[in-house]
Amino acid sequence: MPQLWLRKMITMIDAWDLDKDGYVGYDDVMNIAYKFIQVGKFDGNSADNVIEFYRGGLKHSSDNPFEEIVQSTSMSDQLVAIWRTKDNPSALKLICKLYSDMFKALDRNATGFLTFDQYLVFWNTFNLDKRFAKLQFDNMDTDLDGKISEEEFVNAYLDYRKKEDDKLNRFFGPLLKY
Repeated sequence: MPQLWLRKMITMIDAWDLDKDGYVGYDDVMNIAYKFIQVGKFDGNSADNVIEFYRGGLKHSSDNPFEEIVQSTSMSDQLVAIWRTKDNPSALKLICKLYSDMFKALDRNATGFLTFDQYLVFWNTFNLDKRFAKLQFDNMDTDLDGKISEEEFVNAYLDYRKKEDDKLNRFFGPLLKY
């Protein structure tokens, strides 16, 4: 596994690992969902939708390409499982759906784009270093219109997860050193 890709994935796991036990478990994911609702001040159907899309990625089934990741109980096992799904078409399709759903939750007014303030709900949910939020927002804004479209948001995550080279995409903040 390439070192830069490992650093990205370790950074991502660290962002999702709220209880800091070294891997992302069910409780971490659901606590991120609850935090997402709190930071974004979601209620009613909006809050229910957030819970549903987070639960969707955790479903235990033979057709869930993330089953191995979900079942892993160590960072090293999760890294290997993520590596195995890196180019899996079913996994990529599910990732696109999950991040598309996340985008739609952030886009509460259904405008088709996120302003920087809306994007900060995502950034603050993961307690990411605020000094880098605008840098990442601008990196994701590929058409330079001052807002992020759903396509830009999803593509930024796919780029972060798949690319082994450094394009300054810091979807989960500055990369950790290990």
